[in-house]
Amino acid sequence: MIKPIRTLPLALQQTLLYGLSIALMKGISLLMLPFITHYLDPTTFGRLEVLASLGMIGSVLIGMGLEDTLYRYAGSAQSQRERRRHAAEIFGLTLLIGTITLIAGWLIAPSLAQLLPGNPATIEVRWVLVVLALEGAIAVPLGWLRMQERHWAFFSATVGRTVLQALLVVVLLSQGGGVEEILFAGVVAALLQALYLGTLQLRESGIHFYHNRYRQLLRYSLPIVGSGVVAFALNGMDRWVLAQQTNLHTVAEYGVAAKFALAAVLLLQPFGMWWSPRRFQVLKQSNGPQQVCHYATLGMTLALIITAVVGLIAPLLIQQILPAAYSSAAHYVVWLVLAMAFKECGELVNIGCFNGESTHSQLLINLLAASIGILLMFPLSAHYGAEGMVATLVVAQGVRLLLLYRVSQYYLPLPYPLLKLTGLLMLVVVWLSISQWNGGGWSQLGLSLLALGSLLLYAAALSLIPTPSREPLYRRGQPCQ
Repeated sequence: MIKPIRTLPLALQQTLLYGLSIALMKGISLLMLPFITHYLDPTTFGRLEVLASLGMIGSVLIGMGLEDTLYRYAGSAQSQRERRRHAAEIFGLTLLIGTITLIAGWLIAPSLAQLLPGNPATIEVRWVLVVLALEGAIAVPLGWLRMQERHWAFFSATVGRTVLQALLVVVLLSQGGGVEEILFAGVVAALLQALYLGTLQLRESGIHFYHNRYRQLLRYSLPIVGSGVVAFALNGMDRWVLAQQTNLHTVAEYGVAAKFALAAVLLLQPFGMWWSPRRFQVLKQSNGPQQVCHYATLGMTLALIITAVVGLIAPLLIQQILPAAYSSAAHYVVWLVLAMAFKECGELVNIGCFNGESTHSQLLINLLAASIGILLMFPLSAHYGAEGMVATLVVAQGVRLLLLYRVSQYYLPLPYPLLKLTGLLMLVVVWLSISQWNGGGWSQLGLSLLALGSLLLYAAALSLIPTPSREPLYRRGQPCQ
């Protein structure tokens, strides 16, 4: 398989390898779900979801937004030497943060375990915190590899960790292990990945502990961290609230639905991983704003089409491959994918919020959207359980998307084809609504194919996606709508 890929053009190689790495990373995790749910009852799986939520908020705090900071400063550098200097400084800072996290996390784990819903064991919390201490030292080198178009190294690092972790989980669960063993498998895989990537980063850029630069780097990154902490209310805190308002069984069903909904993000990530490190470089090129508009529009179009297909197929998969105890997840996943689509579209349109020396506007937007989510999730989950939480996420992510669009347009006006994209969104909502009336079973697969065909025809007819007979509109010097 590898040799034919190496003969392809560089851009196509990158797209395929990013796609394969994400598909294998997330795909293997998704394929492991039936295996894990057969070994863990819903209550135990719910506790694992609560610990995973700790990992979500922890990765934001420990990562300190330094991957995006790397893209901003190294991506805008005028020379390769300057780019390496920025990377060395940021890598040094992330190692310092990781070391502090490792020591502090091991000490505070007993107290933290008492605060978390589900009564996790101290050692389970410690294993989560050890992985978090390594994540910053993993994310920055991976970002650097993407910037340097080292797609083969990226592929081996990401897929290698996923395969190793999956094999360890299979062995440990087969030997009678539980949540603690699953988390320990993650520690081993993350440690080996961090050692591999750290070696590559030292070889590429070296490491530089330059404390005088930390203030400037943190000035840019801290609002990103704040945005991530606030965003935790919409992706992580939901499990904690459900655990308090309902029970761990409901958390498990909701968590399963969320994992299947993430398939929509998974399918879009090859595009995002190709586009995200290049957006600032493209913006500085000739005709840059129109090119950025074109690619962002293409990304949003793909996100909406993928949303409809995943929303229609996921319920069928849940019914067919998971134990009956998790069957209610099929009802939640249909609309949960729409919240994922709003989130991904928000990331695509917010380049204006990043295009400067500060990211405070994004923090304020996430704060407002999260506040709306928090105000809604407590009463809605108390009265409607997981369905209320799904409705909360759709509303909050929708508001966030609108705010990111408006503020980003203020800083960097781009001619998005709003009417065409809105029409595509309405068509997606129609198909998701139809799926609720469908009787289920294998007819859902036929419905998915019909939805995919109609959405592709709509997007092609309105030039939202390129076709062989049409070149991208920005190349003809026209607005991207």
